[in-house]
Amino acid sequence: MKRLIAGVAALILAAGILCAQEAADTSRFGALGAKLDEYFIALEGESVDVQVEEVNFIISSCKDDDVRQWVALYVYDHYLNSKIMGEEAVALKVAQEWFLSGKVPMKSDIDLMNARVFVEFNKSSQIGMDAPRLAMKDFNGQSVNLPAKDAYSVLYFYDTGCSSCRLESGRLRTFLSQNAFPLEFYAVYTGSDEVSWARYRIQDLAVEGAHHLWDPEMDSDYQMKYGVLDTPQMFLIGPDGKIIGRKLDTPALGVLLSREGGSEEYVYGNKFQMDFFNALFLAYGDELSPDHVEEVASYIAENTLGEGDLEQYKQVEGDLLYYLYTTRSEALKAGTLPFIDKYILGADDIWTEPSDTANVLNLANMMKDLLQRTPIGKTVPDYSVPGVLRRRPCLFRKGTKEGVFRLRKVGNAYVVFYSEGCSSCKETLDAVEKLIATNRKAKVLLVNMDRIMEEEPELGEALLNSFDLSVMPLVLKLSKGGVVTEKYIEL
Repeated sequence: MKRLIAGVAALILAAGILCAQEAADTSRFGALGAKLDEYFIALEGESVDVQVEEVNFIISSCKDDDVRQWVALYVYDHYLNSKIMGEEAVALKVAQEWFLSGKVPMKSDIDLMNARVFVEFNKSSQIGMDAPRLAMKDFNGQSVNLPAKDAYSVLYFYDTGCSSCRLESGRLRTFLSQNAFPLEFYAVYTGSDEVSWARYRIQDLAVEGAHHLWDPEMDSDYQMKYGVLDTPQMFLIGPDGKIIGRKLDTPALGVLLSREGGSEEYVYGNKFQMDFFNALFLAYGDELSPDHVEEVASYIAENTLGEGDLEQYKQVEGDLLYYLYTTRSEALKAGTLPFIDKYILGADDIWTEPSDTANVLNLANMMKDLLQRTPIGKTVPDYSVPGVLRRRPCLFRKGTKEGVFRLRKVGNAYVVFYSEGCSSCKETLDAVEKLIATNRKAKVLLVNMDRIMEEEPELGEALLNSFDLSVMPLVLKLSKGGVVTEKYIEL
């Protein structure tokens, strides 16, 4: 197979790898990493087989052992953490070819073990593969085989004690109730609490025609076959039994089903538009503010609706809505509610089609509800929550205190709501440690939502209804008395 991007590859090899091989000087790896990042962008959109061949070519071209290890690990980490569905298959192939084979060492035995676990739990459920067959029990004890044959199937793995699952279940329930795409929906409970499961089926996943299943003894080996190490996890299987989508959220499921159904409706939130808005707002740099959301939305309106192009207005403003839903930027979050009120919900003479309601208005209403919870300037509800209070230790106090804390009484502090299975949460927890180490006045209350949902579900439900926990971590800054002074903070 020809080198599809030989120019970029040659540039990397000449300017980066070959140069670095002279002395394997780690100080030169920064420039090499930048070249590799260009290479990854050039590879986007190519098949997994092509990407695997290309990155293997780059790794094999490294003659110095230290450089080869650095490049292999850089490639592996990039694809392991890729946001593009299906690209984790490249990381899997790289791990098999270079690390598990012993050709290239990883940094530690722990890293090698993690790579082996990643491969074992993901090698059977990649896009394009035959979906593993499972046999599970429904709530009446009857055996059910899944996925369906000759029909589309959605496999949704969740746990009743998972706060992220609670939110995804709500979105999924709404989506399935408002769309008539022919499919079989299999909701698989991954726990073993029958009472909790029964309550969840009624309150959170009441979907007509759903197959509610579980396998408390794990006889089906679903964890290994579908890589269910955390929840929620969602897969779309085609009528031919092939995996179409994996690790989906509800909007991504909607995009795939629209494509599969040959829908002529515009598909919001496509990658091109999301990348466009991301680059657009990144261009503001440190000057980014909530006003820039209005600036962009106004420009769109002037150049679409102002020119009489109603459909283009709906498409681009709708894409902006989807982008703002996914962003974690504090500034953009602050500008989202005014945007929704003016350009979406405030333009009820524009969004008049049934598809507008299903694809745009429902999302806008949900976002508005979430954004209005505990707004800046208001006092948080007077909840007492289990948590860990972190601050720099000194002669008179320890750095960590675990217990139950009243949110209105923690004083001037950050409050971090997080989930254990969330990669962004792990990054935020690391940032907390750096904050504590560098700011002697910093005080942070860590609230583990997974633990609360499992041990105190009523409190968990109250927190879900009071705070925007649609995407975690949620970081708030409180002043004395529990008044919210900042929201959606990125530490």
